[in-house]
Amino acid sequence: MKTELLFRTASETSANRQAQASLDLLSRIGDEPARRIGVLPTGPWSMEALLLERYPDAEITPLGPSSLRGGSRPPMQKDFDLIVSSGDVEILPSLRQTLPRLAALLRPEGRLAVQAPNNLYEPYRVLIRMVAADGPWARMLLPIAKTRPFNESMDDLYALLDPICGGIDIWETTYLCATEGIETIVELMKATSLAPFLTLLDRGARKTFLDRYAAELAAAYPLQPQTAALVRFPRIFILARLRGGD
Repeated sequence: MKTELLFRTASETSANRQAQASLDLLSRIGDEPARRIGVLPTGPWSMEALLLERYPDAEITPLGPSSLRGGSRPPMQKDFDLIVSSGDVEILPSLRQTLPRLAALLRPEGRLAVQAPNNLYEPYRVLIRMVAADGPWARMLLPIAKTRPFNESMDDLYALLDPICGGIDIWETTYLCATEGIETIVELMKATSLAPFLTLLDRGARKTFLDRYAAELAAAYPLQPQTAALVRFPRIFILARLRGGD
């Protein structure tokens, strides 16, 4: 497992963490040509610029997350040479639902490259669910806490892809970020894991919720000598090739 020290502010931590993970994924894709590339944007960071550098003559098509929900299918041919998803997958269905739908858009022997958070059991996420279950908002927020995506097992994801893909490579990297204290962690979570909970609360309840969350974070993340709170961001990486046609 690789561990890397990244940046300090909330915006730097989020953008640079996703950028570094995208670069790590791209470094493993290889130099095989790709004529049509689908990109699933799942957060503020996009790999389109990096892909254009690697494949300057490729046609790059954004794949809307909404087209992968439920039973809907994107209105496009199944002839992508490469599909990439690199970002925060929390806005999508689980990887178990998303990966087969992405693979269905590949041509035979097309490649799938995905990296996503796998951090459900990190304190900054566990404490959100704990605070949601312990307060005047519990009845409202518990259904959300119970339906958030779960961490994915590498073994289970391999078994999911194995019937349709070959050359499957799955690994996890943990990025260790030195953040500027507890408020930075709170700000970082507001844009992702906290958002579904906060949207249901009025202004007063939201402040109380965030105050409780910050207090729990302070106990979970003791400050280092230079007032930095060290936070782990595990991410799972998947490379696979669709099996050829008969």
